[in-house]
Amino acid sequence: MNLEQILIPKEDLTLKYAYKMPEKAYVYCDSEDPSAWQSRCRDKLKELIVCDFDFGEREIEVHHNTRIELGTVYSLIMHADETLSMPAYLFVPDEIKIKTPVIAIQGHGYVRGVLGLHDDYHHGFAVDLFRAGCVVLVPEIRGFGDLVNLSADVEKRGIVYYNWGELMAFTLVTDAFLKGYTLIGDTVQDLYAWGSYLCKRFGRENYALAGISYGGDLAVILAALDERVAKTFASGTLGSMKTIFAKCYNAPAHCVPGILKYMDRQEIASCIAPRSLCAHYGALDVPSPENSSAAYNETVMPAYDAVKRFYDICGAGNNVSLVISENMNHEMDNQALIAYMQDK
Repeated sequence: MNLEQILIPKEDLTLKYAYKMPEKAYVYCDSEDPSAWQSRCRDKLKELIVCDFDFGEREIEVHHNTRIELGTVYSLIMHADETLSMPAYLFVPDEIKIKTPVIAIQGHGYVRGVLGLHDDYHHGFAVDLFRAGCVVLVPEIRGFGDLVNLSADVEKRGIVYYNWGELMAFTLVTDAFLKGYTLIGDTVQDLYAWGSYLCKRFGRENYALAGISYGGDLAVILAALDERVAKTFASGTLGSMKTIFAKCYNAPAHCVPGILKYMDRQEIASCIAPRSLCAHYGALDVPSPENSSAAYNETVMPAYDAVKRFYDICGAGNNVSLVISENMNHEMDNQALIAYMQDK
């Protein structure tokens, strides 16, 4: 019996499907008070990513410290709870030239790239910031590197996210969704705790954020929710979420179920106003069959224009900027980052 003949050829099917784009409920209206609108957006964003900052001070210990050229690196461990601890690396220059400490947030890949231990699209940006005289904290984030499997001590194949070259079912994301959590919300809480540590350790009221790709998303969301964030350098983000999975083939760490019914990245970024925000892209980071990032897509300029308009409404138009790095792809522009973070 040959059943091949019963099959319908693919070319006889209609394959043009797309999920209907919902109307966003939280689009800013000129008649609304900007601060009241931001407050509504922040509350809804916290609800959507399942995030709050009502947890106590987390225990953070110094595992060891290392003297290097120009300063000292403190290797830290933060205990989220009794089931999970996470590493970070605090670079403290001998001569601090940039007053506001920075959390340097990785994208998909490995924290080693942020640390300059191998060259990838992060380009060791934390180390270059340190060399410029900035205190920099570099956390390893959930789902990557040594934290790829958060249940590794009990399950060989447990809740896993990103490990290039191995099977990636992204169960850290899907398991969270099933149980009413999100990976991005949990990670924002971790970064908030690191921010609290920086402020307390250095006697500061504020800190700054620098992130690329997924790290850029994390930076924008945390800055929107935490008014202690004075400056945000977000590389490879801010374009509409409607394209990042359906067209640009991103991995799902920054997926937030149902978010487009309420808001998009431009609304989230607008919640940072009037504090400083710089959006950065590589001019070559455009959609193509070979580019699974494609951050500089056709949705970027409309989104940025909307954010700029909101900043103008808040009387803070000079506090938002856009940097396009020529001849660069999905990668950090260290010179632009340092120039932005330097005190003016």
